[in-house]
Amino acid sequence: MEQEFVEPILIEEKRLVGTMITKKPSVNAFIVASMTILFITMMTLFYWQGPQRLTDLLPAVHQQIFQHAQIWRAFTAVFIHADIAHLLSNAYMLWIFSFFVFGYFGFGVFPLLSFFIAGIVNVLAILTYAPEVELIGASGLVYILGGFWLTLYPLIQRQYSVVNRLMRVIGISLVIFLPSTFVPSTSYRTHAIGFGFGILMALFYFYKNKKQIRSYEIYKISLV
Repeated sequence: MEQEFVEPILIEEKRLVGTMITKKPSVNAFIVASMTILFITMMTLFYWQGPQRLTDLLPAVHQQIFQHAQIWRAFTAVFIHADIAHLLSNAYMLWIFSFFVFGYFGFGVFPLLSFFIAGIVNVLAILTYAPEVELIGASGLVYILGGFWLTLYPLIQRQYSVVNRLMRVIGISLVIFLPSTFVPSTSYRTHAIGFGFGILMALFYFYKNKKQIRSYEIYKISLV
């Protein structure tokens, strides 16, 4: 008895293999990140060694900002640090995040929008302190960039499962941002406010640019 040949049915499978952040970052990312750290270092050295009549104008101080309208302090405070340990602790994370944020999302996000929001974060943070407290350092900016990157990552990297993406984000967040010791001089509320603003900035960016972000996606089509 002759058997009838049945041609197998092939199903087309479309698999995501590349996204906006799997390509190489901008060729200028290294320069921008390095120049950012260099500028902050120079400003910090000036804060340590410059004329006191000028350096006293740089920290964010509640009384000076809200009673004397010295708003610039909220922004200049980002660039200065108390000591070498404070500078180095912010510099290495700032370099990494500024490299990737500028490298993939451009000048409008970093440094332009990021530094502006860092000033706002300092205003909100110093508002919660006593009038004489000084707030300095780039940690608010670091947490803004961290919140921005770690929010966009799971929204963009759809080639991985939701659980996989969330585990990566949670793991990185715990390793980088969870303090191992409590330091009284550290403004943890600035960190929290900065991280929150970073999340909001990322969600707004994704909403406004979702079509463009998705246009970078690369799919591999195979028959199974």
